[in-house]
Amino acid sequence: MTPIRIVRKAFQVFFLAATVSLTVKLLAGVRAPTVEYYCPMGGVVSLWGLVRKQQFICALSEMNLSLALALFAGVLLTKKSFCSWVCPLGTIFEGFSWTRSKVMRREVLRVPDKADAVLKYVKYAVLVAIFLLSYRASELVFRGYDPFYTLFTGGKGHGLIPTVSLVVLGVVLVGTFVFEMAWCRYLCPLGAVMDPLSKLGLLKVKRNGPACSDCGACDRACLQRIPVSRLGKVTRVDCTNCLACVSRCKTPGAMDVGV
Repeated sequence: MTPIRIVRKAFQVFFLAATVSLTVKLLAGVRAPTVEYYCPMGGVVSLWGLVRKQQFICALSEMNLSLALALFAGVLLTKKSFCSWVCPLGTIFEGFSWTRSKVMRREVLRVPDKADAVLKYVKYAVLVAIFLLSYRASELVFRGYDPFYTLFTGGKGHGLIPTVSLVVLGVVLVGTFVFEMAWCRYLCPLGAVMDPLSKLGLLKVKRNGPACSDCGACDRACLQRIPVSRLGKVTRVDCTNCLACVSRCKTPGAMDVGV
C-alpha cells in the first residue's frame, strides 16, 4: 500500500469512527450532538431560510453553516476530496466496492455507459426537491429519508418513522452494493451541490502522456468510471481525488497531482 493510500485510509477511519461514536452515544442515551450537528448539507439547506427569514430551519445551527462554507472552500482547493477522504457513507460504500470485487467481476451488473450518463442527473433533481420541500415546510423534510441520518442515528433521531426510514436505508445499501457507488453517483444531493465548484478545483490528478504506458490501470482503479488514461488533467466534476489511479500506476512519472 502506497503512503498516500495509507494517509487517506487513516482519514477515512478517523471520520467514520468519530461518526459511529456519536451514534453509540445517542443509542446509549448520552446527551451529545447527533451527526446532524456536523452535517454540511444542513448548512446548504439553511442558506435560504437565513436569507428570507434570518433564522435557521429546524435544528440547524451556525455549526452547519460553518461546515458548509468550509466544504465550499475545500472543493475549490481539492475538488470533491470530501467524498473520498471524509464522508463516512463514502467510506462504507468504498468498502462495499472492495467486497463486491471479491465476489463478482466489476462488469457484472454494471450500469451501461449511456444509462450511467443519464442517471447522474438524478441527484440534481433530488437536490431541487430537498430545497423546495424544506423551504415550503420550514422543516427538514428529507431527514426521514436520508440514509446518512438514518444509519448514524439508528433510526432514533427526531421521531423518524422507523419503517419508512429503514426501508429507504436498506434499498440504498443494497442498491449501492449491487450497483457500484450508486448512491454517490446518482442520488447524493451533497455531491450535486459540490459539482459546479469541483470543476474549478485547483488540485487535480495529472497524467504525463509521453511517460504513460497505456496499461489502463488508472481506469480500472477509478470508482467514478473516469477514463483517466485518455485525459491530460482530470477536471471531471465527479473526480473525488481519491488518488487510487495515482497509487495504482506502476510507471514512474506517468501520474501526478498538482494545479
